[in-house]
Amino acid sequence: MAPTSAQPEAPAANVAPSDAAEGGLSQYLGNLCFRSKYSTYLWNTSISAPYRVIRIAAMTLISLLLLARSWRLFIRSSSEGALLLAAFALASWQFGVFTVSALVVFALILTLAKQLASTPEVNAGHRAGGKGFAGTHIENTLEALTALIQRDNSTPGGLTTLAYVEFDVHETADKELVVLHDLHSVLAASAPYENNQGIMQQLAGAGLQLEAPATTTTAKLMQKAQAAGRGLYGDTAGLQSLTAAQLKRVHISGRQGVHVPTLEEFLRCCTSHNLQRSIAVEVKSVASDAGRTKFVNLLRQYKQDFEQRQDPKLTSRLYKPFAPIAAISFPFFWAPAFGEFGTPMWREWALQFRQAGVNTRCCVWHAVNLSRGA
Repeated sequence: MAPTSAQPEAPAANVAPSDAAEGGLSQYLGNLCFRSKYSTYLWNTSISAPYRVIRIAAMTLISLLLLARSWRLFIRSSSEGALLLAAFALASWQFGVFTVSALVVFALILTLAKQLASTPEVNAGHRAGGKGFAGTHIENTLEALTALIQRDNSTPGGLTTLAYVEFDVHETADKELVVLHDLHSVLAASAPYENNQGIMQQLAGAGLQLEAPATTTTAKLMQKAQAAGRGLYGDTAGLQSLTAAQLKRVHISGRQGVHVPTLEEFLRCCTSHNLQRSIAVEVKSVASDAGRTKFVNLLRQYKQDFEQRQDPKLTSRLYKPFAPIAAISFPFFWAPAFGEFGTPMWREWALQFRQAGVNTRCCVWHAVNLSRGA
């Protein structure tokens, strides 16, 4: 079984060079974003920087680099793309490249300020309303989700701190989609309890390592980010070597009957308890076509069900970038799951999401549509 330790000085995403968009500049930018020694630092800045504006600025830079990988894709990415390029060229000829570039930077700063103002700073729906593994309700569990929806529905006007419901999804070895942030945290919180000794011994026999010493600068950055709740550390390790049935044997934090749920169970819970908020399903690791197809279909079905039961009086509770449901991710997790930006694989799945009517958005910078331009 794969250990949960961070790999020394590994690039932020495990994207093979053959998956990169073809072309000199495109190839260079792909390597810079995904395979260079700078990529991990860039991605971690977008996650673990102490100030929100720095995180959003780093994600902006990443998005611009990815967009620049293909000029044709940029032109196709919006109806205004070609017009903007033509306007930039004309303005540069008339007023000078420096002046126009300064205006573009100023416009970008205004865009960031607008994003900061419109993105919720506090969200009670993070990880389905649970806080870690020691509170009243454990993060990313059906119990936490049920309690959150019931509190929201019973509060006049809804919970003011609830912007949307967010949770994380991974694919297991048997192609099931499960809801948890990372395997390391779940098992580390559950291992000391007697009711988990059988499954923990089985996993240990298969080579699972719960200890993940931070021996490199990159690992330390990831560990720091994880402690702040924004980390990469151990996020995807080990899940593709475990089955959903094995995970179901773990009583999270030793709480009898509290298990890792599947994505289907989570969405069914949202429907059965009449959630009237937007959902953000964060992609962490989806590795097979079967898993990808199931993911798109489940989100499509939920959207259709929601549209039938939606209360028109509560439309204002939806979060526009996600409404009613969206797949969200950091690009370094999206690339191995649904294709690196600009590649045939990315176009194929971007079209699947668009046909399903499901939004795809970037974590941190929700204005970025991960499928636009396909």
